[in-house]
Amino acid sequence: MPIDRALIRKKSTVYAQTLLEALPDDAARFAASGELEQVLTTTRGHLELRNTLTDHTLTPESRAAILREVFTGFREELLVVLSVVVERDDLGILGRINERYLELLEETLNAVILDVTTVVELDDGLRESIKKRFSSQFGKTVLLREHIDASLLGGIVISTHGSRIDASVQTQLASARKALVQKW
Repeated sequence: MPIDRALIRKKSTVYAQTLLEALPDDAARFAASGELEQVLTTTRGHLELRNTLTDHTLTPESRAAILREVFTGFREELLVVLSVVVERDDLGILGRINERYLELLEETLNAVILDVTTVVELDDGLRESIKKRFSSQFGKTVLLREHIDASLLGGIVISTHGSRIDASVQTQLASARKALVQKW
């Protein structure tokens, strides 16, 4: 069956807009973007969970209850929307829902959201430096979603809108290794 891209865009927009409007304020909307990202990462990374949430031998209500149990502590508004996503067998477009939510959120906040990954928590000075640099580049307020990844060894990875700046030690070592191999 062919993929109807217009229908997927329409559905993902409806889910994203519903979530955006359900949340009480901009701070909750921004925080929900991180939770939605965690749900996406978790469902992509755990085949058994993804299979359970799409298992038609379970009732839609049972699948939604499992989702709520796995993501206990997440915002109620997010869980309500995601329950509908699971009940309507739309988990396959969760990535598009997340993308659309970020687009709408950035429009609403008139801001750019950067994902910043480091091996340790950012200090206030570096946080402000990143915001200032990218704010002048984009001409908008910059909001950071911070991630800790011990596998980086050091350095920083910044991404937004499909672009990525990778200044991690891991990448620098890989580049040096590649240069040495090509030279010899």
